[in-house]
Amino acid sequence: MSCDLKKIPLPPAWKQKAEVKSVDVAPGKGTREGTECQQLLASTSRLLSPAPCLLGPEGQSCFLLWFPRTGFAIRGPAQARAVLRLVLGVPHVCLSCLGTPLLAHTLWLATSVLAALGMLAEPHFKRRPGVWKMLMAAMCVALLSGLQAQDLPRQVSIILLGATGDLARKYLWQGLFHLYLEEVGKGHHFRFHGTALTSTEQGQEVIAKVLESLSCPGDMASGHCAELKAQFQQLSEYRRLKTPEDYLALSKDIEAQVEHEGLRETGRIFYLSVPPFAYVDIARNINSSCRPGPGAWLRVVLEKPFGHDLHSAQQLATELGSFFQEEEMYRVDHYLGKQVVAQILPFRDQNRAALDGLWNRHHVERVEIVMKETLDAEGILVHIDNLRWEGVPFILMSGKALDERVSYVRILFKNQAFCVQSEKHWVAAQSRCLPRQIIFYIGHGELGSPAVLVSRNLFQPALPSASWKEVEGRPGLHLFGLPLSDYYAYSPVREQDAYSLLISHIFHCRKDSFVTTENLLASWVFWTPLLDSLAHEVPRFYPGGAENGQLLDFEFSGGHLSFSQPLPEQLVPGPDSAPLPSDFQVLRAKYRESPLISAWPEELIARLAGDIEAAAVRAVRRFGKFHLALSGGSSPVALFQQLATGHYSFPWAHTHLWLVDERCVPLWDPESNFQGLQTHLLQHVRVPHYNVHPMPVHRRQRLCAEEDQGAQAYAEEISALVTNGSFDLVLLGMGTDGHTASLFPQSPAGLDGEQLVVLTTSPSSPHRRMSLSLPLINRARKVAVLVMGRMKREIAMLVSRVGRDPKKWPISGVLPDSGQLVWYMDYDAFLG
Repeated sequence: MSCDLKKIPLPPAWKQKAEVKSVDVAPGKGTREGTECQQLLASTSRLLSPAPCLLGPEGQSCFLLWFPRTGFAIRGPAQARAVLRLVLGVPHVCLSCLGTPLLAHTLWLATSVLAALGMLAEPHFKRRPGVWKMLMAAMCVALLSGLQAQDLPRQVSIILLGATGDLARKYLWQGLFHLYLEEVGKGHHFRFHGTALTSTEQGQEVIAKVLESLSCPGDMASGHCAELKAQFQQLSEYRRLKTPEDYLALSKDIEAQVEHEGLRETGRIFYLSVPPFAYVDIARNINSSCRPGPGAWLRVVLEKPFGHDLHSAQQLATELGSFFQEEEMYRVDHYLGKQVVAQILPFRDQNRAALDGLWNRHHVERVEIVMKETLDAEGILVHIDNLRWEGVPFILMSGKALDERVSYVRILFKNQAFCVQSEKHWVAAQSRCLPRQIIFYIGHGELGSPAVLVSRNLFQPALPSASWKEVEGRPGLHLFGLPLSDYYAYSPVREQDAYSLLISHIFHCRKDSFVTTENLLASWVFWTPLLDSLAHEVPRFYPGGAENGQLLDFEFSGGHLSFSQPLPEQLVPGPDSAPLPSDFQVLRAKYRESPLISAWPEELIARLAGDIEAAAVRAVRRFGKFHLALSGGSSPVALFQQLATGHYSFPWAHTHLWLVDERCVPLWDPESNFQGLQTHLLQHVRVPHYNVHPMPVHRRQRLCAEEDQGAQAYAEEISALVTNGSFDLVLLGMGTDGHTASLFPQSPAGLDGEQLVVLTTSPSSPHRRMSLSLPLINRARKVAVLVMGRMKREIAMLVSRVGRDPKKWPISGVLPDSGQLVWYMDYDAFLG
């Protein structure tokens, strides 16, 4: 076997002292130089014995660097392992290369150092040959150890944060499995670490169900699929990842596993499928405790939204930039992974001959970019400020609870033609009276699959035949009022899920499908003034659904958009005066017949913190004290931090803090709700210690023992200090199974009866809990339920439809007897 020879570029200063020769050592050639090189390799292997043999196979090309004045040469076979011959005192050296970029850099560095030392210190080494040999031996050992490390099998560790959430369960685990199917036979070893704040036992149960539901491509044999699926399951694990110590333990476990299995870590991918407010803390922990070692890369994947205006985006970009390099960050907008979206720019290049004369303001009437959802819009504006598109409107429309689910980009061309013949005589391929349009059909809708469509009276497009095929005829199907036969229609040969495609691009370090910091900020520069201008417009109310779709129809005239139909009078809310634009900075609506406040996470937390402070001021002014009961978990952490740092006039000296529920662990345990309250709030504000009331779960050196009567003791403390047992405000959360506080489905404890505080059993570890009962919660003057994150979307939809059935969904039993219930829900939980 013979390989192409690589010519070695030499610095100008070397050219007078060095000459380059090359020889080919192919089987059967038996050249003197080739025989000499093989002899040197053989003799060096004996010298290094009993070290592992570092020789490459016969029949490989050699390069030779020869320095005549010093008697120093470097000779090496490409694509083999390297050995140094200088230690034998013979005037040449055999080197070889494994072909990896890092090794190539190592070889060039070693070559440069050796050559420089040989020329610059030549007289010294001639007088002291022993020093030369010692130096060469040291260089040999260092180089060989690096080469051996390069030869180890490679492993990539993929850490999915938020692994039990909705996005991960629906798309990300499936995407990771597809990556494994694509790469497992190409020399890569993988480990998949699913992480979340959920307890280990509960997380393992969720992940096991997700892994069992994974599917293979339709063209893969079922037996082979089952084998690879079993392998993927064995390589996937769940672990809780919460504290800096957890991140450090994860890193050490990865390093130990890599070393134990004789592998070399290539890199780590952290996929953050978590709310954006958690990004900075996670980034800090990764950077300080969980970066891979030298020579391995790091890639951190961030899910949208990336801020909610220019200022928040700049702040987030600055904070993340303090922990990661730009090339280490991958911001995911999954629409950039849609096959049709990825085809838009190539389409123009592939059809430049037909489009160059049409792709401008003289021929394009308008461009529509539409993303409609049937799940719970706004039609806006926009003119492109350049000569090519001057005056051409770009209409953007998106919304929830609309008449259909569909996404497309539609370029509608002007049509000055007028046809005398009636429509029944038109020939689709010839008539210029028919609408002329190009449609990038992203998915769903009537067609049901991605496609590129071009009117037959425009031109026949060129698309890559290896990846796109013509859509088969479907009689009766109409798109934009025309039969499918009126279009040249093409769809992908093989449909690919957007997340699967993007995960593959992340692995292969392809950043063209991701949002850079520069593009992100440029986008917000464009959108922020537009959003600010909408703050002065009152939104249009609409009930949603196909039967009310006409309420959102609009007309374009004179450069302006307007709704086609006036707003029906009965949709104006309430008997009060018409709403002001400022009333809609945060979305106000009803949820389970109670007030709902919804916003982006940062705005929602700020609003909730402000409402709690306002309630505290009113209570202290009226009663001299404020009784606040707080639940634990991850959702209130941002609230605690907001209260600690942004509300300096909060009447903490007159506030009593109670716990809604507690895990049966010592109060100093990281899983303790009280410990979370202490870490994120109490140590930052001045609350008298006698006003802080932790739940007595740890009495007489025992945890939640019935005979210790901790629940009764807490109930007595409440009765003694809280008038009528009515807290001024109780903050609750909602679990993905519908539980609230520590009141769980199919568990009767605390759902009714006279007990104020009860011991309950959780389906996840730690199983024993203490909780306020539902009757006590419903005595409160105000109950606030905080629901955040995309993982809560499904339960939020379910609970919105069910009646009052606390045995199935304890949260449905929350309804204050004489107080107020308010839901605080971020857009991810409310809209998905």
